[in-house]
Amino acid sequence: MATVSALPPLVPLLPPLEVPAHPTPTDTPKLTLSHLLNPELWDLPEWNGPHVQDSTNVAAQIDSLDYSVALLKRYRNSLRPVHRLTPDILVTVFLDLLQDHDHPLSSTFGSCSWSYIAQVCYRWRAIALMSSSMWTQISTRYPEAALTCLERSVDAPLTFVVDSRATHANSMDVVNRVLPQMSRMRHIYIPWTLLHDDDGNVSPLVSGLIDAPAPQLETFYLYRVRADGKCFALPPIFGGNTPRLTVMKLSYSYPQMGCVTFSNLKELFIRGRKRDLITMELAQLLDMLEACPVLEVFVTVKARFVINQPLEEDDQPRRQIRLDNLRRIDIARCGASVVTNLLDRLIVPNCQLRVSVWLERRSDFRFTWGVPEELSESHPLRDVRKLQIAYRSSSGGVVVEGMTAHHPFQVIATIENGSDIGDMPTVSGQLLESIVKTLDLSLLEEFTIAETSYYHPHIGFSKDVWLAVLSRMPLLRTLHIRLQSITDSGFCRVILSALSHRDPITGKLACPLLETVTLIDDKTWSSLQWWRFAKERKDAGHGLKHLSLCLPHYENVEDMASTDLKDLREVVETVDLDPPETPHVEFPNAVW
Repeated sequence: MATVSALPPLVPLLPPLEVPAHPTPTDTPKLTLSHLLNPELWDLPEWNGPHVQDSTNVAAQIDSLDYSVALLKRYRNSLRPVHRLTPDILVTVFLDLLQDHDHPLSSTFGSCSWSYIAQVCYRWRAIALMSSSMWTQISTRYPEAALTCLERSVDAPLTFVVDSRATHANSMDVVNRVLPQMSRMRHIYIPWTLLHDDDGNVSPLVSGLIDAPAPQLETFYLYRVRADGKCFALPPIFGGNTPRLTVMKLSYSYPQMGCVTFSNLKELFIRGRKRDLITMELAQLLDMLEACPVLEVFVTVKARFVINQPLEEDDQPRRQIRLDNLRRIDIARCGASVVTNLLDRLIVPNCQLRVSVWLERRSDFRFTWGVPEELSESHPLRDVRKLQIAYRSSSGGVVVEGMTAHHPFQVIATIENGSDIGDMPTVSGQLLESIVKTLDLSLLEEFTIAETSYYHPHIGFSKDVWLAVLSRMPLLRTLHIRLQSITDSGFCRVILSALSHRDPITGKLACPLLETVTLIDDKTWSSLQWWRFAKERKDAGHGLKHLSLCLPHYENVEDMASTDLKDLREVVETVDLDPPETPHVEFPNAVW
């Protein structure tokens, strides 16, 4: 792209304030010293109040009013016809248009493809050419445009992308021109292959970049390209001193203490390779998290953590790392005991949790599935309100997801290939007990149990198991049962039997607040058992309000009045054949 020639800016002056020639009776009285020294006499909207006696509050209120007046002036400017918009408003509009072209990994980044706005008219051209913030996107893919941007950006913050096809021959000139400007670099994107070649060395093309100081750097992104190689530990970059670094995304590499400054880091993404998983010591990860007091997002993909080093010394108490700002943990494919140890040492009261673990069996035959047995008061899995347990027997996994009073969570526990645990249908009942004994379900209101399509029936779901499970849900109001297996082995019958059981000591039914039951594909459906179940609960003062069914028994019936639904409606307020969709928790995808 040819360098765009500079043109003299046309910056119209703001219109002068209109001052009335003769004061009117409604004009503000003449300002005097006594009036100035008595804030209670100031006739300003929302001003008079008890705070006027406090000089600190007076100063703060004046600053607030100044800011409001400045904003009002800008708002007034933005309401003018387009040909009368002031330069600052036009630049704001231009920058918003620039967002359509500002993804650093897009093919047009750094090509000045937004320059069509400079062809609208002479005035727009002058404003665009003289606005330094419009010329901050630099890529080695477009060397001529990069040199133009370096010239016109003056002292504005820069975003620099080293293209994946960059070589010493076609990009070194741009890199050399960028090096003196590293003091104003805000975001930098480098392909991982340039930091770790086949011999494990840093490419000469970027060696100067990562050695230069970058005190204003906010984003460091090692992006992935298709190439062979092994994952590596990130060496110290930018002298290990990046006080303003807030986002670090690493592909096929992982950080270590001293490589950067972690004190202001808010987002940390680590991605390994499918055939070469990243392996990190949990003790080192805890040290790193402890060095990130304002961390908000922590995501790992194809990375595993191991415990070969002690997490604490023998004479030290269990370490606790408090991260009040952490709002998202996303860990994929890691040992359940390792994740349990990690979550047991983090205090994260405002965090949504999503982890994927390999299921482990303990010596007492209970299961470790990634959640500590004893949850602290501030643990993100306290106060669960909605819970769904869905078995994926064909893949040997179970999905545990739901909502606490504040945040969603999801734990996927899978039986690893070659494990001596067995298959999922064999251990599903024991696993259910381990899950409900670990979570805090005292305030649970909605519960979904789902069984996916599989040829082998689940075993271990005895009446005693369901009594133990339901006894931990005293406030349960809604129960969803979803069956897709070819044979459910009386799965639903056992649940009904447990819900109809009276405690031998108190004589009370389980889940006394239960109001709604929805059911899909019960292979052993018995309307008589459902009628007796609903009748017993109604007689006990805990009647059902809503029963929703989706069963093959009613698919081809022409006259529903001739079915047993009429009898069910005698003991249940509402019975229909249109159950809702299975609720699922939505999580944001990791943006790489």
